[in-house]
Amino acid sequence: MDLNTIHPDQKYIDGIASNDSVVIEMIYKKFAPKVVQFITNNSGDKDQAQDVVHEIMVLLFNQAKAGKLHLTCPFDAYFFLLCKRRWLNELKNSAHKDVTIYENVVSVNESAHELIAQTEKFEEEQKHYGNENKLEIEDRVAFEENLTKISDKYFNKKKHKTASLKPWYFAVAISIIVMFGLFFFDYRHYPNFEDYNHPESAYFTERGVSEAILKQAENNFNGKRYETAIPIFEMILKENNSDEIKYFYAVSLLQVSKYVKAETIFKELEAGNSIYKEKAKWNLALSKLKQGKYNECKAILQTISQDYEGYDDVEQLLEELE
Repeated sequence: MDLNTIHPDQKYIDGIASNDSVVIEMIYKKFAPKVVQFITNNSGDKDQAQDVVHEIMVLLFNQAKAGKLHLTCPFDAYFFLLCKRRWLNELKNSAHKDVTIYENVVSVNESAHELIAQTEKFEEEQKHYGNENKLEIEDRVAFEENLTKISDKYFNKKKHKTASLKPWYFAVAISIIVMFGLFFFDYRHYPNFEDYNHPESAYFTERGVSEAILKQAENNFNGKRYETAIPIFEMILKENNSDEIKYFYAVSLLQVSKYVKAETIFKELEAGNSIYKEKAKWNLALSKLKQGKYNECKAILQTISQDYEGYDDVEQLLEELE
């Protein structure tokens, strides 16, 4: 490859590959806002935007570490187009109807399309042929842990400064709250996700997968180290796409608030006839509960069979949502 064709923005790719916190933070500050704006303008929210950016960053890390990512266009156009395509695919695979797409957030550099095709081809090949060694797994786990910290820091809402008030202001404010509080505040108590979040333990007996890798996934899941378990599950799924592995992978995603990806898998399991069908429905309901989407949570709960082993929890949660 002619080195003269490499764009100066290759520095971002190199920074991702080396797990450089400064470069990763710069990417979030400079390029993530456009992605967030696009997704929130198109049937999504900030949590879903965070998931999309995270997934694309991991994809770029994998491709860069494999030595198969040489940037020939501005990073901005390439990164945005990747995130945009990922979100449009999520919408296509979800239950959204009549979605209006607003694409005026950023102009896309046409020269990015060839790179996009290469990246999507790389991702597809990884799903079918990817074989990572122990060092590669450790590098990716370290990258995802660092990425999650930076991502959470970026997406957290900034605390607003409280204005300094004179004492008599407080007296007036307290009087108003006492006299009119019932008119201005909703004291309804909504159920808490953590009250119902009790993932079952994993005990894998799958065939065709290294016993050591299965044990790593099992130990990290049972130890509630979900961020570490996720890339291990992803590696196992390349060799064994069983409902059991998909279920525990999706539960891990839910625990770290990667709602879009988790719900996609739960819906796939719900549509099947495995022993995970009703469990998938329950976790879909928990996902909506965690996001504060109480009506959606209630609607899903009402579809769960009374034969489900955890139906007592279903009834209790339904009662709290009334």
